[in-house]
Amino acid sequence: MLAIYRRELKSYFTSVIACLFIAVTTLIAGIFFVYYNLSYGVSEMYSVYQCLLILVFTVPILTMKVIADERRQKTDQLILTAPVSVGKIVVGKFFALETIYAVPVFVMCLYPLILSSFGTVSFKTSYTNIFGLFLYGTAFIAIGIFISSITESQVISAILSIVVLLMGYMMQSLENMISSNGNILTKILGCFDLYTPVQDFLNGVISLSAVVYYISITVLFLFLTCQSIQKRRWNVSKKTIGTGVFSMGFIAIVVAVTVFANMIATTVTSKVSSATIDMTSTALFSISSDTKKMLKKLDSDITIYVMAPKTSADSTIKKTLERYQSTSKHIKVEYKDTTLYPNFYQKYTDTAPTSNSLIVVNEKTSKSKVVDYNDIYVSDSYSYYTSGSNNASSYDCEGQLDSAISYVRSNTTYKIYQIEGHDEAVTDTTNFGSDSNLKDIVSKYNAEIESIKLVNRTEITTDECAALLILGPEKDYTEDEAKIVINYLNNGGKAIIGLENLTSQGVDKPNFNSILKEFGINVQSGVVAENNTSYYSTQYGPWFAFADGITGYASGLSSYVFAPYTSGLKQVKNSDDSITYTALASTSSDSVLKTNASKATTYKKESGDVDGPFDIVVSVEKTVTTTKTNDDSNKSSDTSNSSEENSDSTDETTTNTASLLVFGSVYSLSDTMDNSVSQSNTQIVNNALKDYIDTEVETVSVPAKSLSSEQLTVTESGSRLFGILISVVVPVIILLAGIVVWVRRRKR
Repeated sequence: MLAIYRRELKSYFTSVIACLFIAVTTLIAGIFFVYYNLSYGVSEMYSVYQCLLILVFTVPILTMKVIADERRQKTDQLILTAPVSVGKIVVGKFFALETIYAVPVFVMCLYPLILSSFGTVSFKTSYTNIFGLFLYGTAFIAIGIFISSITESQVISAILSIVVLLMGYMMQSLENMISSNGNILTKILGCFDLYTPVQDFLNGVISLSAVVYYISITVLFLFLTCQSIQKRRWNVSKKTIGTGVFSMGFIAIVVAVTVFANMIATTVTSKVSSATIDMTSTALFSISSDTKKMLKKLDSDITIYVMAPKTSADSTIKKTLERYQSTSKHIKVEYKDTTLYPNFYQKYTDTAPTSNSLIVVNEKTSKSKVVDYNDIYVSDSYSYYTSGSNNASSYDCEGQLDSAISYVRSNTTYKIYQIEGHDEAVTDTTNFGSDSNLKDIVSKYNAEIESIKLVNRTEITTDECAALLILGPEKDYTEDEAKIVINYLNNGGKAIIGLENLTSQGVDKPNFNSILKEFGINVQSGVVAENNTSYYSTQYGPWFAFADGITGYASGLSSYVFAPYTSGLKQVKNSDDSITYTALASTSSDSVLKTNASKATTYKKESGDVDGPFDIVVSVEKTVTTTKTNDDSNKSSDTSNSSEENSDSTDETTTNTASLLVFGSVYSLSDTMDNSVSQSNTQIVNNALKDYIDTEVETVSVPAKSLSSEQLTVTESGSRLFGILISVVVPVIILLAGIVVWVRRRKR
């Protein structure tokens, strides 16, 4: 076999075919690499490896002569009569072609390394793409070798190979033309869908079914090649039951085994989550451990209806749903073709959902919730503003599904009151965008935001309100309004507060600040200017402070905490032991509090300014013990004084915990600021709501996963240098080397 391998490899490199194949493949890939990655600074290699169509035309040129030419020149008789098995002959030729194919693949392996010099690149995703590309081309080579073995003409071999490979590349489209819902014919044709499995690799996923498919296709066509040659090696009499009959039976067995192996691999992949390895940087095709825990605790059957035919449904959503099914036996997925069932949705909603939307149904209670397709793929408003196209920037299928499953299992609706009436900087969460990050997080806990005005109320109870949302009041509260909030919190209430200190500079808010002071938070009057260059972005300036998440709800964040025009927060001195004050993020010691920011002439400290550091996000818990006496009078005291003896007899003593999450700047929660730090700010809110909302069923809120690749900063000189090297120099050198070798051989 080694002799066959060497002979074949030498014959290809002494002709121009090998070098031509390598040069053309690297040239096309290089052009894609320069255009997408170097020109636009895209870190993902997906676009480069989309040049797979070129293999449909280049691989047949590589394989057309491997056996057909030997048959034409009758030199195959020497090999067929040699003391070497047909299997070794075929495998030797196959590995020779694989070696040639490996050269351009190796060149592509350099692309991620080149890009890494300009920024962060996900190597595991890039090399998963390349691994899939290699398996994809390997199957092409095996098919080309087989077609070359059934004809003596190189031209016919090349044309047949192109036709067959092109059909395999377009098979999914052909299936959809035949039937959108699938039938026996489409299932048979689907066995030769060469392109769909490689999509897993291009998306950054290594799946058992895709690996088994390409390996089985390669082995099957190499086996068929052996049978094709075998039939010519031995001429068997028709009167004898021998090689011919045995070959047909053996072929049928091998084909059956191949189909069976792929069926098992597909079933295992859809049922066992470990059969798929997610190599994407954001774990796009995986579900979180929190989701898995929730699904394993399901005690009622949940059906997820997909408003699309299974064959044409969104592939990413399909993979997510497969993970849900493999994790819990209580999850069932059904696909509904809206052309065949146009009124199916009316059982669950009055409005027709968008194609590929999901309807989640509790089979026990028939409670349902629609997850619209437009909520699964979150659009980037900034991209729309700059490019005019509504490009999806993140994928939120898991978060939306978890919320819907919790909703259909729950019998309770939770409300979060948003306080208005004080010229709040944000009078409605929709001011942060119709699908704002903050509003989205709240909705995932199946909580409704209801706007209220304290002037119309005498109290707020914890039974009616799961948490208060206070977003940047510019005017002060009245004493009565402040008392309502304080009483609510002392009775075990929760609050998420964002302070406004940009347009309300110089406005005294003693009553509002008394709420925070009651719980150990002192609001410094002024705006923080950060003077440490490591704690602010030159893009925004010192008024926009960055900080690392330290602990508590801010631990484990993927990026910084961002606080534009923030107030400075400090713990009240000598606050009692019942208060637990936690600084989640703080400025540097170089920061200063500008007490009159509108008249500041420098970011450095001036007369009247206060030295930092300051806290910009804090969480507070206060334990309050309430004692109910016989004469029905109530007495409240902090736990720090609970050791004091009460002379009155008591009927009941209750302990409540007030919880506050306070942002020094309400603008930290705006989508623009939040997205600039990978939604770290609202992730803190998400982490807090896990404790704040005591749901009757387990609720999981998973943030949307980014679809945007890491942007690279590619210099013009670097783009020009590597562009010329990859797309011009390398292909030309390879092609010239092949021509030189061919010319020298011709002169001998």
